[in-house]
Amino acid sequence: MKRKLHTLASQLNKWLLLTVVLMFLVTTALSFVIQYKVTMNETEQLLKVSIEDEIREITYFVSETQLLGMHLVKSYLQLGNADIALIPYYLDCDEVSIIDENGIVLDSASKDLIGSDIDSDEVTSVFFAELREKKELLSSIPQSAGDPSEIIQYIGTELDNGMYLIGGFNRISIDRIISDVMTEFISSRHVNQNGMLFIIDENNTVVSKPYDDSSWDINKMLEGREIHGKTKELRAVSVNGVTYYRVFDTIGSFKIVAVLSQKRVMDNIRINLILSSVLGMILFLTLFISVSMLMKRKVTRPVNEIAETLASITGGELDEKVSVRSSSEFETISDGINKTVDSLKEHIAREAARIDEELRYAREIQYSALPVLTDELKDNRYFGLFSSMNTAKEVGGDFYDFYMTDEHTLVFMVADVSDKGIPAAMFMMKGKATLRDSIAGPDDLGESVSRANERICDDNEAGMFITVWVGVLDTVTGELRFVNAGHNAPVLIRDGKAEFLKMETDLILGIMEDVRYNTQSIQLRKGDILYLYTDGVTEATDTNSVLYGEKRLIAILNGISPDEEDICGKVCRKVSDSVAQFAGGAPQADDITMLCLHYKGRS
Repeated sequence: MKRKLHTLASQLNKWLLLTVVLMFLVTTALSFVIQYKVTMNETEQLLKVSIEDEIREITYFVSETQLLGMHLVKSYLQLGNADIALIPYYLDCDEVSIIDENGIVLDSASKDLIGSDIDSDEVTSVFFAELREKKELLSSIPQSAGDPSEIIQYIGTELDNGMYLIGGFNRISIDRIISDVMTEFISSRHVNQNGMLFIIDENNTVVSKPYDDSSWDINKMLEGREIHGKTKELRAVSVNGVTYYRVFDTIGSFKIVAVLSQKRVMDNIRINLILSSVLGMILFLTLFISVSMLMKRKVTRPVNEIAETLASITGGELDEKVSVRSSSEFETISDGINKTVDSLKEHIAREAARIDEELRYAREIQYSALPVLTDELKDNRYFGLFSSMNTAKEVGGDFYDFYMTDEHTLVFMVADVSDKGIPAAMFMMKGKATLRDSIAGPDDLGESVSRANERICDDNEAGMFITVWVGVLDTVTGELRFVNAGHNAPVLIRDGKAEFLKMETDLILGIMEDVRYNTQSIQLRKGDILYLYTDGVTEATDTNSVLYGEKRLIAILNGISPDEEDICGKVCRKVSDSVAQFAGGAPQADDITMLCLHYKGRS
């Protein structure tokens, strides 16, 4: 489970990282779109504001009246005492006159006007009267205007000496003067360091150029066409493969155009995008680390603690408690697990008690199936017997048996069933009953065991088997006939010396049908002691897993005298105590069963 939880945590981290990366990419894309729109809007606003500022300044500082008046006075003063007849050539005007405050022409480029009274003419008298009131005045264009070169407009301005300077200009000269002044304004202006402003007249002729920079091909900027479209509308135009953004507006008959390089605009977008991407990356990386650490502290670590505790619980440590209280959710999970384990412990305890009770009954049934020494057997003058069985579990697979087939024939055996526990105990009951039933008459012992093997092999789906040493003793003559079906060799104690009984070993019972078992025999002498046992004796281990072994068994049985009272019981107890002392507290791994026969001989 812990490995699965680690895998789950790893997958959560991967999904978290993937989510953060997707959020970063989506945020970057949205940032680009927003920045593009914002930058384009700012570019449009910048170009519009630049044009509006220029128009505002030109409109404020450079009205036609002010412009022509300044131009007229400036030229007149620069000429000084020069002949007034030269002034029209310098001013690019048609006529110039000096008039006193009474309207008398004191001097003029047209000599025939000198001395005339300006008030004598109805039109000029109205103009002069308004000029004396406003100090500076430009006459209106006549309603019958035709050719611009023939339209004369008069500009008058008051001089410091109280005289009035009046000049007559045709419309072409006025437009040229205004264009020159506006060009002077525009030539010193730019748009955000990288853009430019220029002016186009009503004939679509460029009348200004920024910075006097010949690298700007304005004609290509115009693309050979008249600038059209809505005023103050942002458009993209291409010059020699380079794209610019353009906005224009009108002032009188002129158009002021503002342009800005698209590359500069996109560079700003890229710079802003890089900065926002770096900041976003730092932000999302910080977010990922923070969420990952938070998830590790708030989720992964508590889950690991729960998993470790659950691993201990599933390993059998039911007293373990889940004590994760980092959040209400984990507190609920911990309490739920603890309640479940407590309920499980109660259920296990009830089931264990029930099983213990059933095993106790099974143990009683198994032990009740073993023979007991009757008074008749205890007092038999030809032999003495003692047997014991100590199972490794509540029930075992070992068994022993002894019984008289007639008044002077004793059958006895010790057997060991493969496996342990209840299955072995059930198979042991079947094997014991089969052997007793098969060895009950005067038939040859080998044939009787063969018959028992056939019956044990029937319906042996579990594949279990039995090792058995069975003997038939003629209590009168001392002749012992026996069959060894794969069992441990008994120990014969004769004249105080213990040694394993020499014999042949046949196949164990329950493995194969149609097996012939051989009857072997030995003549017992008076005082002989025969000790039968299962491998639980010789294969007992100590705390270092060292086997008790056959040598220790022979050593402990050497020197035993048959003249002692209850010699069979003493032999079995001596071996049992020796094995227990050797084990030194190590758990018993196998059933320990033994049977001892003392042949007393004929009296």
